[in-house]
Amino acid sequence: MTTETQVTQDNEEIEGIIESFDELVEEGELEQARGLITKALEEHEGNITLTASLAELEIEEENYKEGVELINSVLEEADPGEQRASLLNLGAYAQYYSGQLDESRRTFNQCLREDDDNWSALVGRATAHERMGFLVAALLDLEHAIDIDDQEAEPFALRARIFLKRNDLNQAMRDYGYALESDPYDEESRLNMARLQARAGATDEAIELLELLIEEGENDDAVATGALLRSQLTMALGSVEAAIEDAEVTIARWPERPWGYLQKAACQLTSMQSDAALKSLKIAEAKTENIKDVPDITALRASAYEQLEKDDQARREKAKVEGMARLPLVVYGPILNPAGNTPINPDKPIDIRAILADLFGSPEHAPKGYEDALRDIIDKIPEIIADNPNVERIQIELPEVEGMRSNRRNLVIQVNQQMREQQQAQA
Repeated sequence: MTTETQVTQDNEEIEGIIESFDELVEEGELEQARGLITKALEEHEGNITLTASLAELEIEEENYKEGVELINSVLEEADPGEQRASLLNLGAYAQYYSGQLDESRRTFNQCLREDDDNWSALVGRATAHERMGFLVAALLDLEHAIDIDDQEAEPFALRARIFLKRNDLNQAMRDYGYALESDPYDEESRLNMARLQARAGATDEAIELLELLIEEGENDDAVATGALLRSQLTMALGSVEAAIEDAEVTIARWPERPWGYLQKAACQLTSMQSDAALKSLKIAEAKTENIKDVPDITALRASAYEQLEKDDQARREKAKVEGMARLPLVVYGPILNPAGNTPINPDKPIDIRAILADLFGSPEHAPKGYEDALRDIIDKIPEIIADNPNVERIQIELPEVEGMRSNRRNLVIQVNQQMREQQQAQA
C-alpha cells in the first residue's frame, strides 16, 4: 500500500470518527464522545483535527485550562491560515469563558491575522470588546461579521445590547427585531425587545411577544423576568387574575427569590386583597437575606396596612423605607428601569445598602458596625440643612477601613429645593 493511499484511508477514518463524535456531542453523550476521541488519538497520536475535537469537548465541559493546553500542543504544527485560525478561535473562546478577557482578545487578534474573515472570531472578539467596555471596537467587528453573514441572530443581538448600553433605543429595537427574525427562540432578545416595547407604550405588542418566551422558554432567568414584566403589563390593563398567574410562573422559576412573591403581593393589593398581600410579603421577606436590600417589601406592607386602615402600622413601615425600589430594576434592567433614581420614601432618599455595595462590593463585606455608623451620619443630614439653610452641597468623608475598594471615599449630597422646603416646614 502506498503512503498516499494510507494517508487517504487515515483521513477517511478520521472524518468518520469526527462525524460520530459530533453526533454523540449533539445527543449529549459526552462520556461516549470522550472515549471515542481518546481511543482515536491513541491510534493517531498528535492528529490536529482529533486534538481540536477533544479540546472542544473539554471546553464544552468547562475544563478551559485543559482545552487551551490541548490546542497549544498542536498549534505550532497547524497549517497557516484556516487550520491555525480555527485552533486559535477555539482557544480564545476558552480564555473568554474562563474570564481571561485580555488574553482572549489577544488570541482572537492572532486568529483574525490568520483569517480576517473568520466569522466566529469576529463575533467572539466583539463579545470580549463589549464586556471590556470597548464598544466602538465591538461595533466594527459586528459590522464585519454581519457583512459576511446577515442571517445569523448573534451579531444583531450583541449589537442591540451595545445600542441599549448607549441608550440608542431605536437602533436597539431594530437590531433585536433582526435577531428575532433569524432566531425566534433567542430568549434574551425577546425579553429585551418586550422591555423596549413596554417602555415605549406598546403594551399589547410586548404582551404578545412574551408569550413564546413564557410558554416555551428554557432559561429560568429570562422566563421569570418575562413573566414579571407581563404580570405588570396585564395588571395595568386590569387583568389581575392573569397578572397573578404570571407572578406564579416567576415563583415556579425562582422559588428562592423574593420577586415573584413581591409581584403577587402588588397584584393582590390592586384587587384589595390586603391580608393575602401581607402573607405574600411575609414569604418574600423570608426569601431575602436582609429586608433593607428589598425596600419594596416594606413599602408594599405599608400600603396593605393603609388598606386595612391600620394607620399607625402603615406610618411605622413607611418610616423604615429608604432608597430606591428594586423590583423595577429586576423587571426592566438598569437602563430601562422606569423607577430610575426616584426614592420610594422622599424622607430617606439615600440608599445605604447601595453605598455599601459600591464601597465593599457587597453590603455583607462591610465591617461590623459600619452600616449603623453610616446610617447615623445620613440621619444627621436634615439637621445640617436646617442649620445651614443656604447649603447647596454636602460632602461627607467616609471613614477609611480595611476591605474598601479604594483608599478614601467621599459621599457628596446635592441639596435640592424640595429638601430645603421640607426642613423649613418641619421647623
